[in-house]
Amino acid sequence: MAAILDHIHMGCANVYTTAFDLTKTTKIGHYDGGFVDNITVGQKVVPLGSGVYIEIESIVDPFATADVTKRPWWYKRAVAVKSPIFSGVSLRVNTMEELGEVAKRHGGAIRPKLGIRTPPDGPQVKLWDAPYAPGMADPWQTGKPTWCCWENRLYMHPSGQPVINTPGLVEPMGVAWVEMGGTRAQMQQWLDQNPDDLKMKFNGKSAGLYAIGVTTDVGEVEIRRPSATGA
Repeated sequence: MAAILDHIHMGCANVYTTAFDLTKTTKIGHYDGGFVDNITVGQKVVPLGSGVYIEIESIVDPFATADVTKRPWWYKRAVAVKSPIFSGVSLRVNTMEELGEVAKRHGGAIRPKLGIRTPPDGPQVKLWDAPYAPGMADPWQTGKPTWCCWENRLYMHPSGQPVINTPGLVEPMGVAWVEMGGTRAQMQQWLDQNPDDLKMKFNGKSAGLYAIGVTTDVGEVEIRRPSATGA
């Protein structure tokens, strides 16, 4: 089983300004991804081509998260460093059986509560991810990729939806490289897969995501943000 890159998570304090600034600096478009679960989190989606996207998320309902314990960990870290952060990498497998194998290999399980995102035009989009288990540290918090499997992924996948019609946009044509912390050997042990398959390169810093290169019709664009693990 070989997984492929699915999406990159960018946590922030303001989903609107973060998406606007990213499009302004890279000329890569975005669209409204809707809201997640209990409407406390809103999402903007940045398609990167070749079935990959960035999901930008922040709290959009401060009353529901007045209790600080209910605020996502990536939101608190983004606020602490006063910057959007790269807070996770998700790889894609094709079947739930494959996802179950990943979870078992890491001593965890498929997340009991599947992720449900409601886009502006509906219907709900569902995905499952792994590995998770009671008492197990969230892999993203320790800079490690997770795996996901989509329902209706062939026609509802976020990477294939149209962006806002903004003048001067470039056409993204896929991720050229991914800069990770740690070492190649450490990542290969976690993935049980050659990191070269995922175009990963390593800077030797603390584990996590630091930057990506995106191929476009006018050349390569680099997107670099603080890593969540460095926050």
